[in-house]
Amino acid sequence: MAATIITPETKGHDESTLDSGKGTMERELEKHARDTDPTQAQLFKMQTRLPKEGRAAALLGATDRMWVNLKAYAEGGENTLHAHANEDHTFIILQGQASFFGSEGKIATLGRNEGILLPRGVAYHFHAEEDGEPLVILRMGCVVDASKPVWDRKGSDGGHISGSSAENKSKPTVFYEDKIYE
Repeated sequence: MAATIITPETKGHDESTLDSGKGTMERELEKHARDTDPTQAQLFKMQTRLPKEGRAAALLGATDRMWVNLKAYAEGGENTLHAHANEDHTFIILQGQASFFGSEGKIATLGRNEGILLPRGVAYHFHAEEDGEPLVILRMGCVVDASKPVWDRKGSDGGHISGSSAENKSKPTVFYEDKIYE
């Protein structure tokens, strides 16, 4: 039987998910794990709705150790310095520009088809540069030690910080009615 190419559903934040303790990706990975056989090939289309306010994510595919998603930002970005203690991950810019910062200051401003790999424990944050179009990023991550929690996201004070928190400058997502990235 041939596999079907899926077009992912784009998720954003609303009042019910803000400060829920779980980020969009964590919620979507839990659903994906229930609905998908991680031992089978997963085909996907790189498509996401674009936000005019806030941020959004579309999970493309995942196993119990690796995930791929599209992230889109109207403005801002992951504005709070943080590190993932049990995840190596990379960002590849598909549209727009993003400036990345580490604990020592600016690392780089990246544009289309440029990327950054962040090993576990490396503190960073980024923001979308205002260039007239939403920022779209391909994000891939993998768990380093499967015996430890993958969602151990640490803020600059060493405490846990949720991706959907006000502390991480999350706010409700408002989507354009007619704009998508594909």
